[in-house]
Amino acid sequence: MKILNLNEGSFPIKLSFELENHNVPNIGKLINNLSVEAQILKISKNLYKCDGSVEGNFLDTCQNCLKDTEINISNIINVTIKDSAEIHTDSSDQDQTHYQELEYFDLYRFIEEEVAIIYPDIVKCNKDCLEEPHPEEQEKNLPFKKIRDLIE
Repeated sequence: MKILNLNEGSFPIKLSFELENHNVPNIGKLINNLSVEAQILKISKNLYKCDGSVEGNFLDTCQNCLKDTEINISNIINVTIKDSAEIHTDSSDQDQTHYQELEYFDLYRFIEEEVAIIYPDIVKCNKDCLEEPHPEEQEKNLPFKKIRDLIE
């Protein structure tokens, strides 16, 4: 666990690290390390901005055919960070805002939340997995095949 005190220190804070595992529920298993490149900028007293990128490969199960499927995530991080005390009083209309206690900012929790947001909702082994006929279904469509084979 990496804890930062965002109320103290000099900015920008440049981050470059890899995570070996994650605690995000209902997503696949991390195949290789999750790479994070980011920097945190201080905009005002209780307003921070994080810009960067996150990349990683996961092994998950196709929701249609149940094959093991590799999921590659790669996304840009562009998030505003505010103190969790402001969550109920914040009137801004920003879409990407992460609320957390600034004095004990848990960097891994922040990254895991970003991974949870960008991870696909539906995991498929390929784009047309739901439309492909399976071999078992094709054989079922020929109920009198053995009789036809005997006649010929």
